[in-house]
Amino acid sequence: MTVHVVYRSYGSENAKGRPDWYSKSLALHSLVRAAEAAGCEVVFLNNGPIPEHLLAVMRTAGEIVDLPGVSMRRSFHAALRLPRERGWADDDVVYFCEDDYLHLPDALTRLQRVAEEVPADYYALYGRHRMVGGPDDGEWSWNRCPDPARPSPEPRGWEPRGPVEVDGMHWVRFTGTTATFGARVRAIRADLPIFLQAGLPHRRMFRDRDIALTYQGYRPHSWRLLLQDLTLRGGGSARQRVRRAWLVPFKTAMNLRALRLPRNRRLLMGAAPNLAAHLENGVLPAGRDWAAAAADTAAWAAARAGAPQAGAGGRVPEPRGAGAVTVLPTPRPATAAVADRSARRSV
Repeated sequence: MTVHVVYRSYGSENAKGRPDWYSKSLALHSLVRAAEAAGCEVVFLNNGPIPEHLLAVMRTAGEIVDLPGVSMRRSFHAALRLPRERGWADDDVVYFCEDDYLHLPDALTRLQRVAEEVPADYYALYGRHRMVGGPDDGEWSWNRCPDPARPSPEPRGWEPRGPVEVDGMHWVRFTGTTATFGARVRAIRADLPIFLQAGLPHRRMFRDRDIALTYQGYRPHSWRLLLQDLTLRGGGSARQRVRRAWLVPFKTAMNLRALRLPRNRRLLMGAAPNLAAHLENGVLPAGRDWAAAAADTAAWAAARAGAPQAGAGGRVPEPRGAGAVTVLPTPRPATAAVADRSARRSV
């Protein structure tokens, strides 16, 4: 069993609130550090122009595949198709990663171990979950509620699993995660239509909660709330109510797809506490000192690049071009053809 990493990167930034110590360089270095510790191969799927100081790091750590500036949805779909295009084995695990996550140094090593010991279909290093043990036992790992009408992410009939302990790390069943997750190759191949369907009504987003609940066989939307939306009731402006009504057919279709035979229902197990963090204010998971983890990553990155240590802010110094790092041998000759093929298929 091999763990492959597909790291999706985009050259620009968005307007989300971030921790003071956030940078894409920090996120990238944390992933590279975890991949090197686990001996994982990394494919960097770059969407549009990427700053040179980030490319310099990527060249030392794996293979770069360029996309021609497509939408976020198409970039995600191109990543999901890579396991089939590369012919990765069904029992292998592929870890899809976005470019604004901080990983602990042992994150991918622990993913390898749980994939060996726990025969789940999907694995999450990040996601909202109930804390296990300690003073916060049973509390949610963060408190921001994405849907005020649904204060708990657990659907009706939810069946918890775990905690399962692997090398001292607890793993429990998650209701969902983001576009940063691990999966058996066979599950991604079979469930690809679910991922594609969830993105249909959107260009710049996809419904990650819908995806995870649907492949686990749970209905992601309340019929009562869908009827409320369809009849233009509920809060918000007239425009918001009309938009919710417009989304009802798509949400209904996801509910129907969730009616899977028991043998087709998947299992998503996640790390509790999380081994990675989405670097966005309001959703940093409890149970870890993420500012300290960021500072540690910054120090490691500076030492790796042969640069002076980062200051108290924890930001990673930008390498002075490719000459500041050690470049690995040129990727296999088929790389350019794969890049062209991936770009054409995702347009």
